[in-house]
Amino acid sequence: MTEDRFRKYDELEDDEKEVLDVFRQMKLIADYNKFKLYKYKVEDLIEDYEELKKLREEIQAKYFSVYEELVNEELIEGELDASIWGITREHENETWDSELQLMSEIKTNFDMAINLIETGEAEQMIIDDENL
Repeated sequence: MTEDRFRKYDELEDDEKEVLDVFRQMKLIADYNKFKLYKYKVEDLIEDYEELKKLREEIQAKYFSVYEELVNEELIEGELDASIWGITREHENETWDSELQLMSEIKTNFDMAINLIETGEAEQMIIDDENL
């Protein structure tokens, strides 16, 4: 086995530091753009969920209205059991809310990562790790 050891950043020659700095910047730029892309995708998904919940509520209101009109016009017989719809919608909302919560947490993590890169804290953390 060789006796080679990893050198700390401070032990590198200036040209070696420059190369490492450029690679670090490239990695940060790539991460930054990837985080921005996925943040956008998550935000778009969150908007879709919000539209889905609103649309579901509108559909249910229309359903009750049409059903009631059909019964009143004696075109159909029966009673509408709204409690079943309420239970179904409550279950749907619980599922969608838990999925929304997860997406919101992921978005928050992307926001924090983007902020760390924008403020230079991410680069400093990498440099600090290189010096350990």
